[in-house]
Amino acid sequence: MGKAARRRQEDRKARAAKAKATTDTTPADPRARAEAAVPRLLRLNAPGKVSLAGAYAFGYGALGMAQTEHDGPDWFHELDPLDTLFLGTAWPKNFLDEREFANARDAWLDLLRGTVHWSGIERFVREVIDASAEHDLPVDEGELMLLVAGRLENARLDQRKLPRDLLPEHALANTRAVFGPPVDLPLPHAPAGIGEQITRFWASTEIDLPHDGTPADALREGVHLLAAAGMPARQDPAMLLPALYLALVAADDESLDDTAERAAAWSLGLHKDSPLISITDILLVAPQRDLSIDEVLGHLFAVPAFTQQVRPQDRLWHTSPGRALIDLAFELGYSQVVTRDGKVVRMSPDAAAMLKAQYRRFEDKFGRPPAPDEPIFFDPDADTPQVPSLVDVENESVSLLEHAGLAPAWIYAYQQTGGLLPSSDGSFPTDRDAQEWQEAVDRYVKLHGGEQPDHEANLRILNTIQVLTDLQTAATDPEYAAALLQGLGDDEGSGDLLRSYLTHMAAHLTEQLRTDPSVQNRAHEHARAWAGAQLAERVRNAASASDGQIIGDAEVLLAVAVATLP
Repeated sequence: MGKAARRRQEDRKARAAKAKATTDTTPADPRARAEAAVPRLLRLNAPGKVSLAGAYAFGYGALGMAQTEHDGPDWFHELDPLDTLFLGTAWPKNFLDEREFANARDAWLDLLRGTVHWSGIERFVREVIDASAEHDLPVDEGELMLLVAGRLENARLDQRKLPRDLLPEHALANTRAVFGPPVDLPLPHAPAGIGEQITRFWASTEIDLPHDGTPADALREGVHLLAAAGMPARQDPAMLLPALYLALVAADDESLDDTAERAAAWSLGLHKDSPLISITDILLVAPQRDLSIDEVLGHLFAVPAFTQQVRPQDRLWHTSPGRALIDLAFELGYSQVVTRDGKVVRMSPDAAAMLKAQYRRFEDKFGRPPAPDEPIFFDPDADTPQVPSLVDVENESVSLLEHAGLAPAWIYAYQQTGGLLPSSDGSFPTDRDAQEWQEAVDRYVKLHGGEQPDHEANLRILNTIQVLTDLQTAATDPEYAAALLQGLGDDEGSGDLLRSYLTHMAAHLTEQLRTDPSVQNRAHEHARAWAGAQLAERVRNAASASDGQIIGDAEVLLAVAVATLP
């Protein structure tokens, strides 16, 4: 063997021995591995040129130093792992407060979308949620945040460095989310004859009525509220943005002392595609431009969005730590995220449609939309929005399940697990939920004897309850019915369940439509209210068909099914 070959062989042996030594000294305990990972990542990453794993290590280190030296801001305690990663990308920059931090974080994440680094952000979020489930710890628990550090090298999040231009110091320079709109922002010209409209607006601010969901009417209500509190809302242009925020976003118990700062932070945190930006930017620059309050109103009325409905997502407060991770986890398909404040569950399209229907029930009952801190599910017998008695809710639910014939063991498990029931396909949001549920069922069977309940038979009962609930809601809520029509095209969830029910009942529903004129009329009117003349005409055609063929049109069957309800 030549000298060069022997030298290569010795080098390989030396590298193998070094690798073995490294492996042998790697702590087996996950916490110990995580504690070892943090200093290693810090050594391999320099500030200003970091990987996602390195950024997380810097952020985690910053939190640790602040805790040790007791000099960190109070909101550091609210940070979750994704917040911590962002903190590390900006290190050693300090943020004015948690609102500036949250807006900068969201703007930075939005910039990363579409770049090669976004897949790394998604992988990071997956590692956090998976670690939370594996160790049964909230995502923002200190112990879990340390354990996450030990997973990032295996996830290869230490491989690719973030370019300088994508680090917050450079990427967010002059961005609206942090610095606001430019002072010389071009403003739209006030329309002709605006004086009379402005006069009517000021007159309307004397009226104590809830707003109608448009920025113009929300501003009217907000000005009225601030003026009633003794503030110069009808004289000072700087009061208009707090007035808008107060009516659209603020909770009823929110202190007025902080309204101006929260209003500005909310405005800067609006997503870049929000129609409200064209309005709030005028309100942000108006005090700096020395405009009169009537001049500001003139510019506002020139913006089409000022008299259009505000999107629901723009009425939410997003400008806080601890929110981006949850949103991204849901975007990636996770059904829930556990935080120290509790379990946050992703809402399915079916649940979202039901929640919207409940919003409309609230408006029908109280004549206005619910405030952010008011219960959407309210006591129907109370004159003001009140949380219903939990005992009454449980008693009514149990009574319904008993009346439907659900197995006592399933009802017992429902009560013992805080309301868990299988979904339409028999699954649960998490394996832990499924285990908790089955343990409760087993406990009932052991205490009372007998056999395990028939899973499929009881699941059919639950599914029938869900379908009948959908039909009853559709009977009084055309918007909910329209959502059901759209869902009939889905192959999963309640769309498939409802379609299966209608197919099973098709012969009966066909007979009802063709033999009962009152069912024909009701089905026709429901169809017209849900989807217009075209669906109504299909109902008429199905009713007048004389060939005896069973109706196969699921949308027509839905209208008939609702029409046959008592």
